Formats: sequence, C-alpha cells, structure tokens
Amino acid sequence: MLQVFCKQKWTCRKSIALPLPLPLPMRRLSNTVGHGPRMDKLKVIPFSQDIRTAEKTFESYHKHGFFSVPVSRAGAPEEVFLPFWVVSCKVQSQIEQAQVGRSVTRTYYNPATKKHEMRWDTEWAWIPQPHSFSREYLPSAHSGLQVYASQKYRRGFVSNLCTGTCLQNAIAFSPSVLDRPTYSDLDLEYREIQRKVDPYTVYPTTALRFAKSYIQSKEEALADDFLRTTYSGDQTRLLKVKITLLDVQVSPVYYPAYVYTIRYLGRHLRTFISGNDLSVGGLRIYNWERVAAVTALSTATITTASGGIGWGGLSGSFWAGVILPTVVISLLTMYYPVMSLRARDAIRQHEIKLQSRDQKLWDDDWVRAFDAFEEQQRFNNWKTEQTYQEAESANSWTRGRSPNKDPKGYYRTLGIKPNATKADIQGAFRGLAMKHHPDRYTNADEKAKANQKFQELNAAYSVLRDVKRRKIYDETGSG
Repeated sequence: MLQVFCKQKWTCRKSIALPLPLPLPMRRLSNTVGHGPRMDKLKVIPFSQDIRTAEKTFESYHKHGFFSVPVSRAGAPEEVFLPFWVVSCKVQSQIEQAQVGRSVTRTYYNPATKKHEMRWDTEWAWIPQPHSFSREYLPSAHSGLQVYASQKYRRGFVSNLCTGTCLQNAIAFSPSVLDRPTYSDLDLEYREIQRKVDPYTVYPTTALRFAKSYIQSKEEALADDFLRTTYSGDQTRLLKVKITLLDVQVSPVYYPAYVYTIRYLGRHLRTFISGNDLSVGGLRIYNWERVAAVTALSTATITTASGGIGWGGLSGSFWAGVILPTVVISLLTMYYPVMSLRARDAIRQHEIKLQSRDQKLWDDDWVRAFDAFEEQQRFNNWKTEQTYQEAESANSWTRGRSPNKDPKGYYRTLGIKPNATKADIQGAFRGLAMKHHPDRYTNADEKAKANQKFQELNAAYSVLRDVKRRKIYDETGSG
C-alpha cells in the first residue's frame, strides 16, 4: 500500500533560483516585474541546521508512536526559503455586549415519576457596562501573526514552522544565504541540491486579514475568560468584541525549510522541517494493519464481555460487532492522509477566492523591514509586562488587607484595592453578589452562610459606592 520513492530532481515552475546580485534600482525579487515585496525590506532566516540533523528529525517524526509507519527512504529533500509575512500591532479592544451565565440548581416536578427533582439551569444577565483593553501583539509571541505568503504548499503544514525563537535570527537578504556546505561524505543526490527561493504570491493585505482574524478570536477568548472571572460566571453568550488595530507593521521574511516528499496512494505527502530550529509540520502515515489488529482485539473483547450485540446470535455479533468496525476503522486509517489533503485543498481554493477580493498592493508605509533587535526588545518588554500583571493580580488581595486603609475590611470583602475606582467597586460587587446570592443555594446551612456573606457585601458596597461615606471611612475608619 505504501510507496516511498526518492524525488531527486523535483522542481516547481514557481520556484526560482537566486538571481545575480541586483543593482539598487531593482526593487523586487520575483520572476515577475513589480511582483513581491521590495528588496530593501526583505529579511531572511538562514539555514543553521545541516541536512544530517534534518534527516534524523524526519525519521524520528515518522517513527513516533506504535501506529506510525516508519519512512526511511524519502531521498534527498529540497532546501527552500519559504515566504512569510510577519505582523505586529497594538490592539484596542472593547467588550460591547455579553451575557454572563451562572449555573444554578432548580426544583421541578416530574410527571413521569410524580416527584420533585433537581436539575441544573443557567441564569443569564447582561454585563452592566463595556470593558476596554489595550494589548500589544508581536509575532514572536503569536504564531498566528506569522502568515505563509504563498499558495504552493498547504498552509496548515507550513505554519508549524512558525516559532518565536527563529525570528530573532532574521538578517538582510543576500545571495550568500543560498550557499550550502559541500557534504562531501554524503551521496551525490545530497551534494547536488540547489537551494531555492519561492516567490511571494500572497499580498500583505491578505496577511493582515489573516492576522486580524487571529487577533479577533484571541480577544474573544480573553474576553470570555475575563467576564467569567469578573462576574463569577460559568459561561458567556452573545459576546461582541470590537477591535481596532494601531501601529500596524507587516514585514516580509523568508523561512528556511527542508521539504521531504513521499508518495502514498497516488498523492504527494510532504514533511517540512525548519532549517533553523527543526520544528516539523506534515502528515504522518499510520499502519492500518496494526490499527485493524488492535481494533479487532478490542471489539472482540468488548463484544464477548457484553454478551453480544443483542441480535443475530453469535454470527451477527461476530460480523456486526467485530468485523464491521475493524474494516471501517482500518479503511479510515488507510485513507486518512488522502482525505486530509482533499479537505486542505478545498480550504486552499477558498483562500485563493478570498484573496481576489483583497487590495492588490505589495508596498505601503505599513510594509516595513523586520527589525530583529527591536522585536527582541519589544518581546522582552511584553514578557516583563505579563509577569508584572500576573504578580499584580496575585498580590492584589495582600495589598487590600492593609489595616490602616481598611479597618473594617470593606475593601477586603469586595476583593479590591483601596484606590479602586467606582467602576471597580461596582463590578466587584455585582460579580460577588451573583456568586453569593442566597437564592443560589437550597441547603439550609449553605443558604444561611450565603445570606451572611451577602449582607457583608451589601454593607461594604453601601459605604464604598458613596463618595462622601467612603472618604469618611478612609480617613476615620467609621462608616
């Protein structure tokens, strides 16, 4: 079933060899005049891993797991520089609307059993006010901001090469990046490999659309987590988040890759290995015979233990309980790579149609050269800020427990700092009130404790929400 062969001289019409050193007036690197990013803005990540290491990584990747099919005769890979757009920006997001749901237990009468029974239900409430955030998105921290800029290969596999560490090695593009070791100790097919540079076929506007979609999904996930934490909810719905992108920068960067090609059931399966950090992307092939054997053993054991499938006797249980699931699962295992490729091809065709609607430009003020040093500084600042925010969140309760500023524990009761704003106080109270409302509990003891807690929350809120009473409390401790 599995055919593996060596593709020694496989080439692609759109791949181009390195041109001769270009004069300064030449602004584009491509096989078409006026097509692709400007040469002075182009950066490249050099190959830093040799082909021997890539070979071991390839074999290890395809030997991973009991059900994987080892692939050890794929032949010499291609060495290709793959085009990418990397996007960085600042984002202002606002949660315009949302409902927060709290899971509660309710008693209802069941006519079938003629008894009162308990069941889970959800109480929904609109958030009282919008919430705004400001964040910085960097490609070093978000692989979704590193967008493959071609349609030659399937995006899902190539995107696995996107790691934050490799971007720090980006340098200005020059002819020297296509120089490679001689590998005199390897076979001729490895020594004759010529590095290639794939052209850009995806516009920066298209890459920006991909990045905005990624940021939108991230902001919605962060908003969901924020609302559930702030209002002590269990789930959210009808969430609407508006994002605005500021200081947008889109930069062209070439990524190094070893591309291995094998043939399976009439299709080409490719494995991509980063020439910088050895990250891997590609389909694995699974041994359908092993899968069939394990499935047959498992289904036979389950069928025997359960006494059959309930009809057809021993013969029916054997065919429907063992043979049928074994055949179905083994066929799915065998043809899974082909089905996956078909699905990804459909996605790629859809992306091509969408790109035809994007603005067709290759250069603008926001298309800039990638600065690895600046990116590293911004990434370090981002990590420092993330660490500070986590520490700030962890220490917020400690700071709120100062005896001088909170003699009656009102701030501690609401879980806020003494310098909290009115909005902070309102938000904290609403969230805790929803969480500790007596109606949420049915047990008498739990209801009594919740009622006491609810009264404490009301007492604290009645003082802190009033500006005059809060000032008196802060100054004298009475209120």
